[in-house]
Amino acid sequence: KFGLLICYIFPTIPFERRCLAIDFFNWLFFVDDLIDNNKNLKGKPEEIKIILDKFNTILEDNLQSEVLQNPIAIALWDVWARMKKITNEAWRIKFRNTISLYFESCCLDAQNESSNKIPNSVEEYIKIRRNSGAVMTSFNLIEPLLGIQISYDNLELQNLMNYCNDHICLINDLYSLKKELIEGDVDNIVIVLRRLHQSSLQEAINYTVELINRRMTQIQDIANKFNLENEQNINKYVNALLDVVVGSFYWHKLSGRYSTKK
Repeated sequence: KFGLLICYIFPTIPFERRCLAIDFFNWLFFVDDLIDNNKNLKGKPEEIKIILDKFNTILEDNLQSEVLQNPIAIALWDVWARMKKITNEAWRIKFRNTISLYFESCCLDAQNESSNKIPNSVEEYIKIRRNSGAVMTSFNLIEPLLGIQISYDNLELQNLMNYCNDHICLINDLYSLKKELIEGDVDNIVIVLRRLHQSSLQEAINYTVELINRRMTQIQDIANKFNLENEQNINKYVNALLDVVVGSFYWHKLSGRYSTKK
C-alpha cells in the first residue's frame, strides 16, 4: 500500500508529482528489502556497500552503462531524471547527502547485525535511526512536490524535523518489532532498550510508547512557536511535516508490510 502512504503523507500535491513520489518510495522500499531479505547480503556491509555505491553513481550523474543491468538501478535512474526536472542543484546536493547518510547507516546496521552489537545508549540509537529510517528523504521531497524553497538554518525547524523523524521511526519500530525479533534484527528501539536496561519486552515497549508520546508533545510545542503568518513557505513546510507524521502512523496501521504469520 505504498500508493496509500503517499496519499496520506502528501495529500495536497498534484497527481503527476504524487506518482513521482510513489515511484521513489517503491524504489526505497525495494532497496530496504534487498538489504534485509537477501541472504547473500544480510549482515555483510562490504557487499551492501558495493551495491549502494552503484546507486550513488546515478544520483551523482556519473552513470556507467553496466549499472543499469539491475532493475532497481533502472528505477532509480528513471525517478532521478524526473526529479531533476523540478529541482535545482542546491536541492539535489541536499538530497544526495540525505541518501548517502541512509546508505552509510545501512552498512552500519549490517555491521552491527553481524556482530550482534547495539548502540551504547538510547540517545546514540536515536541519532543513528534518524538516518537508517530514510525519513529525511520524505522531508526533502516536500519542497519540490509543493513547489517551495526553504532554508534549514532555523534551529527550531531542525529540532522539529528531528522530532518528527524520531516519531515516525519509533512508530515503525513498534509495528515491525515482531518481524524483527523473528529475523534476529537489532535495529529496533525495543530490542535496544531491552538489552540496555535488562528489562522485559513489555517494559521496553511501554518505555518506547512514552518516548513516542514525548516526541509528539515536543512536535506540537515547536510547531506552535512559528510565526507562520509572515513565512508562507515555512507554514507550508511545517504543515507538510505534520502530514508526514500523521500519514505515516495511519499507513503503518493499514499496510500489513510488517505483519508475520509466525
